[in-house]
Amino acid sequence: MTLPEIEFELSAEQFALLDYKLLQQGQAFSLTLDGGILLPDPGAAFWFEVQPEALPKIFSKIGPALYAFSGRIDDAEIEYGREQLAYLSVDCGNLFLRITCAPGEDGQLPYGTWETRYITGVAAVQGLFEENFEISVGRNVNVTLWHFRRLVLRPGDPNFGQWRESVELPSTPFRHDRIYVTARLHRQGI
Repeated sequence: MTLPEIEFELSAEQFALLDYKLLQQGQAFSLTLDGGILLPDPGAAFWFEVQPEALPKIFSKIGPALYAFSGRIDDAEIEYGREQLAYLSVDCGNLFLRITCAPGEDGQLPYGTWETRYITGVAAVQGLFEENFEISVGRNVNVTLWHFRRLVLRPGDPNFGQWRESVELPSTPFRHDRIYVTARLHRQGI
């Protein structure tokens, strides 16, 4: 049986933290999937909504490294102050997604962002191989790298705006290009 796939963006910053290590098909890693900052506005590109009623655990790809998700809030860390933030770990079924919930226009989180235990939204997912652990929320998932898609965006490059697919990512820095990694999720307990 084929293992489920996940696609995530590998940022230039994350690749630098990996010391530009050659990445190739078949390598196993443990990483955190991070959905970034979401707004409490369904009109935004990346948004969230919370509710007390149970939601199914869903993690559905809707674009390059872009996912619609729903599930139970597994863990939360809240920053209070003039502008509130909530760092959440969401159980989406096969995996846990870490997201950051931004406040509304009044600087406050919607009531119940952490008390109500279910959340849904849309997020652009990055894979964090290395992090500074300033945020204690989040769970690692185990993956095997499968292939890489690189959107060439270097100014003046003859391949500008084109996608390149490969089974390895050379150990050279990138600044403008976008790198998307397809990985296979390990089953629980493997």
